[in-house]
Amino acid sequence: MVDLLRSITLASLQLLVLAHLSWSSEYTPCPASCSGNGKCTTWGVCSCFTGFAGADCSLRTCPLGPAWSDAATADDAAHNDAECSNRGKCDRNTGQCACDPMFEGSACERMACPNSCSGRGRCLSAKALARMNDPGLQRKASGCTSTEICDDAGCTNRDYGACSSVHVYETPWEADQLFGCLCDKGYAGYDCSLRTCARGDDPLTTSQVNDVQLLECQADFGTFTLSFRRETTAPISVDASVTDVTNAINALSSLEGQQPKVAVSWTGGVDRVCISSGNNIQVTFLQDFGDLPLLIPDGTNLGQTSGSDPPLITSQKVVTGDKEADICSNHGVCDEDKGVCQCLDDWMTSDGYGNAGTRGDCGHRSTGTTTTCPGEPACLGHGTCLGPPTYRCDCESGRSGPDCSLIDCPTGKSWFSFPSADNTAHSEAECSDMGICNRDTGQCECASGFEGAACQYLTCQQDCHGNGECLSMSKLAEKNEVNGVLFPYTYGSDPNNALTWDSGQVFGCHCSDNFEGHECNLKSCPSGDDPLTNHQKNEVQQLSCTDSDDAGSFQLSFRGETISVAATDTAADLESALNGMSTVESVAVSYNDPAIYVGAPSLDPDALQICRASEGLIDIEFLSPTGDVPEISVSNAVDIDGALTITTLEDGTKEYKTCSGRGLCDHSSGLCKCFPGFASSDGQGNIGSRRDCGARNPYDYDS
Repeated sequence: MVDLLRSITLASLQLLVLAHLSWSSEYTPCPASCSGNGKCTTWGVCSCFTGFAGADCSLRTCPLGPAWSDAATADDAAHNDAECSNRGKCDRNTGQCACDPMFEGSACERMACPNSCSGRGRCLSAKALARMNDPGLQRKASGCTSTEICDDAGCTNRDYGACSSVHVYETPWEADQLFGCLCDKGYAGYDCSLRTCARGDDPLTTSQVNDVQLLECQADFGTFTLSFRRETTAPISVDASVTDVTNAINALSSLEGQQPKVAVSWTGGVDRVCISSGNNIQVTFLQDFGDLPLLIPDGTNLGQTSGSDPPLITSQKVVTGDKEADICSNHGVCDEDKGVCQCLDDWMTSDGYGNAGTRGDCGHRSTGTTTTCPGEPACLGHGTCLGPPTYRCDCESGRSGPDCSLIDCPTGKSWFSFPSADNTAHSEAECSDMGICNRDTGQCECASGFEGAACQYLTCQQDCHGNGECLSMSKLAEKNEVNGVLFPYTYGSDPNNALTWDSGQVFGCHCSDNFEGHECNLKSCPSGDDPLTNHQKNEVQQLSCTDSDDAGSFQLSFRGETISVAATDTAADLESALNGMSTVESVAVSYNDPAIYVGAPSLDPDALQICRASEGLIDIEFLSPTGDVPEISVSNAVDIDGALTITTLEDGTKEYKTCSGRGLCDHSSGLCKCFPGFASSDGQGNIGSRRDCGARNPYDYDS
């Protein structure tokens, strides 16, 4: 009786085990109930809620941002959204990005300002910097006239904002991502760590003129303002005197030099700046030299009670200044640590006109007269002395300074500069505006994270840890792959395309096989088919080859790897060759005709060859990788006298998921941590050695 009960109990247990193993996977519970962060769907697959990932939804995703570097997805189309903008590592426990040095923001989407601008400037995006440009620079040639201001023929509607507009920088990919320093007055350098020195006219150059601008004010009541280098005067009344207008302009800190900085005059015997018929006001710049920005008027608050002409104030240049605005008046060298000119012997600060003054510019010769060029020998042998009366050195290329003692540094596309046209920036600049030039050596001292003779390269983090190549955006585009097949694009091939300025400057990692992550420091885990999703198929491709003389050969390629095949090879030979490819893990090769096999009776002499006189049909079934794999390609056929093709008989419908969707990847080791009830498979749902969690574990009943 006991033996009978024991037999029944054992049989029942066996039935329970079999029932467990044969239970439809469609109703299998999801791993860890999707950790409460997702929905359990058909076949026990988790559909994670936003912000969560992983086969059991236990991992957090991180914010996305335009990638600083990536492979183009079409010609000149790159910087697609990526986790942590490809400049940080996602913490899967918190969903927060740990940004690389120099990058910040929730998605590491912003390049931080170097050294926080040393506390001497404003940290701005490229878009915001464009808005800070001086409209007077853009208007100095055309002026701010009724053509720009008046919206209609009678000028009843006026828009002074038209004269204040500047080039925008909005559409380029980095407009909101690339940040840099706009230094305070008196400071310079990529991080505002340098002091600027006074500029002035070289008193030895003669027959030069100051910049003169003409205002015309047509109004009999109200006020107007004038802006110079983005600084605006206090409101000026229409009945202001010459002195009032002079004082208002002289009060601008954007003007250089000592007082008085401008001279104002008008003719016609009137005692007020604006009259109903129009008054011409001449403004001569006395301390700012060279071709200066335009004074930008704003007459929004002007009015007219008499006459037929509308209230209006305009500005334009009448004389373009051609005096030098040389650092230290070309008779000294700037000490950028102190912002003080180190004047040459016998030279000292001037009034801007060769006399002693307080400008700090080396524009006054205190003793003697100039009879030779500076330096011993003249120009230190690095330039040509132009002789009297200027005795200026015409320095050779790569040299500068009054005596050619300074060595220039290499130039590159500026990382951070005002646009030269709408959505066009990054003009050439010394050290690419991301380094400080050592004038003694002519070498750039680059900001952290930038390399190259001109600091022109944004480099890869940790040089990709030795697990990949650090490539420019143009080279990354050439490495683009689709389904494991090289599908190259171009990026920046047109040097005139302002939107791909970064093609040779921004670098990113292209990881070697079995590594991933923006810096290639994560080990990849095996991928495979989810063993619980049923009714799926392997990919099957068919080779058709007709050859009558057994002398032919050809090549087969899969995902960039190529093998050579002889017409007389058998299915077994082809299977061995394909399985030897690193891109193919496992295939089964067979004859399409079931009557053909090794040892079959009454076979034709060429029956076992893959190429036959009557056409050989060979089926290639992909056991791993699974999924819809790319079609094998045929090339370099030699002496094949008939058809040679590869066609897909059956598209693969199985998954090819990391850890087969039944485990989590440990990127530190590259090993899958399988969920309970799952183990390493052979790629087809059976126990095997792939370490992919792709097989049910019959000895684990916790699932």
